[in-house]
Amino acid sequence: MPKDFGIGAASKRREDVRFLTGNGKYVDDINLPRQAYVHFLRSPVAHGRIRSIDVSAAAAAPGVLRVFTGEDFKDVGGLPCGWQVTDKHGQPMKEPPHPVLAQGKVRHVGDPVAAVVAETRAQARAAAELIAL
Repeated sequence: MPKDFGIGAASKRREDVRFLTGNGKYVDDINLPRQAYVHFLRSPVAHGRIRSIDVSAAAAAPGVLRVFTGEDFKDVGGLPCGWQVTDKHGQPMKEPPHPVLAQGKVRHVGDPVAAVVAETRAQARAAAELIAL
């Protein structure tokens, strides 16, 4: 029997009806003039060192506007934790670095390593496959 409140209770969202009835608008439904697409090359390994990334073939691929790697974001900082966790004394947790794109090492399968921006989704994906990691 479903719970009506608390942990484990079904949550009612105001957008559910439009998406379940086919009246919602998804990001894939948006098509703007001069729109670009991004495809992320993600780590195939759970933990590893990045010795080199060669994006030259991807950057030269048809329709590619730009290829980004962790080096492009080294001065940006990292992605913050969703909320700050404190210990029993109220001290904030020591948050490990979480770069926008992997820098020097990957920490989990699916860790984003590079981002390819292109004129079409297919061009971005095809170019990402040309990146030598």
